[in-house]
Amino acid sequence: MKRWLQWTGAVCALAMLFAPGSALAEQAAITVQVTPAPAEETPVAIDTPVVADTPVAVEAPVVEETPVVADTPVAVEAPAVEETPVVVEVPVAVEAPAVEETPVVVEVPVEQAPAPQQTSAAVEEMPVVTDQPLTAREVAEVVTDPTERMKQAQLMLTDLHLYAGAADGLLGPQTALAIRTFQERWSLEITGMLNDETFIALNEKSAEAGSARRIQQRLIDLCYLRGKADGIFGERSQAALKLFQTMHGLAATGEMDAATESALFSDGVVALPERLTRGDKGEAVQRLQEKLRQFGFLTDKADGNYGPATATAVKRFQNHLLAQGVDAGLGIAATGEATSATQALLFDPAYSTYLCDIAQGLEGSEALRVERRLSQLGYMDMQPDEVFDEYAARTAAAFRDAAQLGQGDSLDKACVDALFSDAAPVAAHYVLHDIAYKDRGTAVREMETLLVRYGMTIKLPDGRYDDSFQKAVAQVYEYLTAKGSGGAQLFADSTRLTVAAQEALNNGALDNVGVVNPAEAADLKRIQRRLHTLYYLDKNLIDGVPGSVTTEAVSTFQATNGLNVTGVADAATLNLLFSDAAVYKRLPYRVEISIDDQRVYVYELNAQNEYERTQEFKCSTGLGNSTPRGIFLDCYPCDVWHYFEKFKCWAKYAFEVEGNIMIHSVIFSEAKESTLRESSLYGLGQKASHGCIRLKVSDAYWLYSHCKRGTLAVVIY
Repeated sequence: MKRWLQWTGAVCALAMLFAPGSALAEQAAITVQVTPAPAEETPVAIDTPVVADTPVAVEAPVVEETPVVADTPVAVEAPAVEETPVVVEVPVAVEAPAVEETPVVVEVPVEQAPAPQQTSAAVEEMPVVTDQPLTAREVAEVVTDPTERMKQAQLMLTDLHLYAGAADGLLGPQTALAIRTFQERWSLEITGMLNDETFIALNEKSAEAGSARRIQQRLIDLCYLRGKADGIFGERSQAALKLFQTMHGLAATGEMDAATESALFSDGVVALPERLTRGDKGEAVQRLQEKLRQFGFLTDKADGNYGPATATAVKRFQNHLLAQGVDAGLGIAATGEATSATQALLFDPAYSTYLCDIAQGLEGSEALRVERRLSQLGYMDMQPDEVFDEYAARTAAAFRDAAQLGQGDSLDKACVDALFSDAAPVAAHYVLHDIAYKDRGTAVREMETLLVRYGMTIKLPDGRYDDSFQKAVAQVYEYLTAKGSGGAQLFADSTRLTVAAQEALNNGALDNVGVVNPAEAADLKRIQRRLHTLYYLDKNLIDGVPGSVTTEAVSTFQATNGLNVTGVADAATLNLLFSDAAVYKRLPYRVEISIDDQRVYVYELNAQNEYERTQEFKCSTGLGNSTPRGIFLDCYPCDVWHYFEKFKCWAKYAFEVEGNIMIHSVIFSEAKESTLRESSLYGLGQKASHGCIRLKVSDAYWLYSHCKRGTLAVVIY
């Protein structure tokens, strides 16, 4: 439109400049013959485009006594804006040349008269050709044709989302309604007519909308705003701009200023991550989960899957932001959807999770969040809860000491920020605490590991203070009492292990090799248990009775570990046997079955004589606790098709573990693969059997065909 206005102005200007009596007309050498004629008798109409509401009369210069008659008037047509007849007292008609045509040079042998003076009115009415954009009022003044005005208005109403029809220049019902709506919205007189006031306001608001769309589109491209750039800079757009200003260290006003515009369109602008929601997968989700874990809002693994647990963690973080008083204008709401604004704050290096000081006795979500982080860093072993008790306070003191934040068992803002930072120090060891029957955690697992290493139990460490662990503690008490150890009383209560008892075990309460006598049943049982957990002796042979099988197991242990092979458990053998450096018997295969994971992991010896995982199978173990845990050394393949009389079903590639406990395929109604019970196949990955371990047919076949008797240890935990 601007180009059209400038073109029209140029035409008008040229028409005026080449009018009779103008300076350019005087300079042109035009050859004419002048005949006597009264100047007043013959008024001539010249089609000169003049942008004016009233025809303007321009006086002709005084002509010499000898009238001049032009032989041939030269006519050059110009595009007219409005045909306005102008009365000129000159008997010669000279039309203005077109804007782009070269003016015709004609010799004029007559004297040139002085140029007439233009009136001030004519100067003011002439459009000015300029590179500067016209104001809304200037546009309204220039566009005077009613049809053109209406077309322009319809286009602007379309830009403002008030009109959806064609720009036909007609004032129909739809256009009238759009005009009325605009007038009402901008507090103008509601007429439904396109008057000057409405047309000027339309130009102003349309220009503003264009600028707003440019800003909105930039915010959309940078993920600060969602949707389309509609030119309506409302609450959502203002919230997006506030977030942008916050992320760039600017005053969060939600209004555009020079500093904000400079940052928004700079090369160094900070873009936000894409929005994430339930069902999304990938590295972006994993990165989100890792940060939520770091801040204590997520307890699950960062697996890259945006599931219910991740959505709950995001919602916790959003509630935390709201509790911190985050500006509602940033668009934060507890939805569980990781919006760009949510992620912007989550990943902002300057963001502090601090909400309040953490001290003993505090209850609630902040106590839970801090305990989760202390547990994650290895300071706390007990299950995190919403009560910051005496043990939690001791772990806080250990963290402060490790982070060099001074003495104390509470956490102020500086400590909280350090705790949740990327640079938070990891604990060298968790803070010890009493453990008791039915407890779970690292402390229990560590004590189990020690008791296995010292031959006091064959229970595989699982972090549970259960009946088997309680029995092991009782055996420690009996053994130390029989040896006359003064520390025996620390283990008198088998339902509880105090910090003192744990420290005693850590400091070598059972490391009394000098008094171990293989001839004594208690000591021999210790040796046999340890040989079993290293795969040298079957558990059914742990009886405290010396014999050739135990001697052979000791000899094999000595050979594998580079000792003199004597078959006698001397001091050197015992020292290594009860240490972390003892080497397992190198069987070709080790098959581990995780009841928690519902997976079978197969390890094979590699060229370096070390176990390397080569297979992983999905399985179904027994319902409840029907699948036994432990180490099983006498396992072997037995039947291609095995019939279970009690359950009236068949399975392929049965592999005996112990007694009626087998590893086998999914279930069939008959000894035909066409009779597969599909429910057993769909049940893989969860507990479903009566104690056996079920696999896909192909996986069961792999074990059946590769692992012969005596070539593997099956470890179920």
